[in-house]
Amino acid sequence: MKTNQTFTVIFFTRKSRSVQNLLSIYVRITILGKRAEISLKRKIDAGQWDCIKGRGKGRSEEIRNLNAYLDQVQAKLLQCHSQLVHEDKIVSSNAIKTRFLGEDEVSRTLMDLELATKNGTKS
Repeated sequence: MKTNQTFTVIFFTRKSRSVQNLLSIYVRITILGKRAEISLKRKIDAGQWDCIKGRGKGRSEEIRNLNAYLDQVQAKLLQCHSQLVHEDKIVSSNAIKTRFLGEDEVSRTLMDLELATKNGTKS
């Protein structure tokens, strides 16, 4: 497996469609030029966003909480990347995105579990 892949995580904003001065915050994962983007469902005032740093600017409690959240998101994305590498799975931006969102795990509904117990199989 190649270990010299480029892997970047950046935070960026887009203008909100509903409110004039608010920006929606996104994270972009890039591996070997392939991108995946995730909306973080957070908004920030346009004057409080630092485009260069990809973080909120200021020292208010709200901005400190937002920056701490962005640090957590970045740490979790790095953890997802290292998990995929450790498991010898294909490491792509979409693979990291699905791992981050919890969509790569096999999820079972109560109906699936009920059917499995009726059929006498283990789940």
